[in-house]
Amino acid sequence: MQLEGHDDLTALVSRILDRTDDPTAGRERLALLVSAAQTVTRELDLTHALQRIVEVARELVGAHYGALGVIAPDGSLERFLHSGLTLDQAERIGSLPTGHGILGAVITEAHTIRLDRLDGDPRSAGFPAHHPPMGSFLGVPIRVGGAVFGNLYLTERAGDEPFDDVDEALITTLAAMAGTAIANSRLYERAQAERRWLEASERVIQRLLAGRLSPDDAAEVAETVLAVSEARGVVLRIGEGDSELAATAGDAGGDGPRLAVPLLGAEERRLGTLEIVRGPGGHPFDDGDRETAERFARSVAIARELAVSRIDEQRLALADERERIARDLHDHVIQSLFAIGLTLQSAVGDPASPTGAKIAAQVDAIDATIRQIRQAIYRLSAPPSAETYSLRARINTLVRQTLEGEGLDSRLEFSGPVDTLVDTSLGDEVAAVVREALSNAVRHASARAVAVSIAVRGAQVVITITDDGIGMPASGRRSGLENLRARAVERGGTFSIGPASPRGTQLRWVVPWKAS
Repeated sequence: MQLEGHDDLTALVSRILDRTDDPTAGRERLALLVSAAQTVTRELDLTHALQRIVEVARELVGAHYGALGVIAPDGSLERFLHSGLTLDQAERIGSLPTGHGILGAVITEAHTIRLDRLDGDPRSAGFPAHHPPMGSFLGVPIRVGGAVFGNLYLTERAGDEPFDDVDEALITTLAAMAGTAIANSRLYERAQAERRWLEASERVIQRLLAGRLSPDDAAEVAETVLAVSEARGVVLRIGEGDSELAATAGDAGGDGPRLAVPLLGAEERRLGTLEIVRGPGGHPFDDGDRETAERFARSVAIARELAVSRIDEQRLALADERERIARDLHDHVIQSLFAIGLTLQSAVGDPASPTGAKIAAQVDAIDATIRQIRQAIYRLSAPPSAETYSLRARINTLVRQTLEGEGLDSRLEFSGPVDTLVDTSLGDEVAAVVREALSNAVRHASARAVAVSIAVRGAQVVITITDDGIGMPASGRRSGLENLRARAVERGGTFSIGPASPRGTQLRWVVPWKAS
């Protein structure tokens, strides 16, 4: 029996007065009902207001026991208030109800349940140890805006009498009062929740823009949402396909209410999805929940875009600076060292004399320094990460930088899936081979042209470097070539060097592309 409006309230008052032969008792019942209403409007503490409603409910219908449960947003029991049990009885019973049996049915079925005997209903889950016996039962759902937020129930009516429709009308009225109290409390909690969401959003944005939180750290953002939403689980997805970043906080499984909002960046570009999950029996998400989550998601998405843009700008600036340093090393330092080396070589009279030997040793030291500088130039120009790795681009840059300003014509060819099958480790070896071979061609071959070929053929990587110079000298230091031979042998490959046709030198370095 649901009371709505003035006529229903008048009918209820008449039935209360007709129910008793003593006018004074009837007026006392009405006074109790009014006092409950006053408590709801005056009491700021929700627990005190609900406790008063439970006590008034017991007195109005003459029940031995009464209780009121409030469901938290995640579906757990947020508050459980009881009346009629002594402190000793409550302590001996132990843990609070979990929402199973008849108490859970009042919530899940969302309608009043009135029973003459609890133990006669198949939905009854029984009582825990030390629980007092209870016969008759009256349970009414507490609604807020159409959703069930709890239940108010009475048991063991005085005189072993069952609860009647007047009792049901009274408890339904009190449940409506409890709903009003909870609704007022929820408004306050909503304001507090929005403040927490705002503070969380500001913290995440500050950390993103300050560089203390990586734009790819979805886990920390998911944990933040889990804490601020007081939900059961959170799933955050950024990007899509193979580049998707996904993080889960808490328990995002189950059949509880779910809220999914998009991560919208600048110009309404969708960057991902934020999903919040409440436990089974949790409050349904409303428009206010969605708006709050969407504001958070949008703010974080835009901040993440700004953080990514800032990182990209820093990377570009760093790359420009590295390129400038590499260019200065190549154009000035290496050229100066070449000039010094050539001057010293021209000053050598008899290489076999003590003075000539010392000068030749210094020329070799200058050559070694030039090679080290070239390696430094390569490292400055190397790809910043494995994700952007390309052996073709790496060798192309290496050849350009090594031969730049040397007056040599060059040709660079690739064949086969070089970028696909040659990993970064083998790529380092390939780059070292090409670097050493080109350096030899520049220093010793007196060549006018050099050709570099890198091919993946079957299970092998084949490097062929050919120049049109004067060919291999009959004698001289060959530590660099022995180093190339050692690199090939270490990888289970071969190395050879000999005359090219019609003139010059050809170097061939062959190793398996897949380590055995």
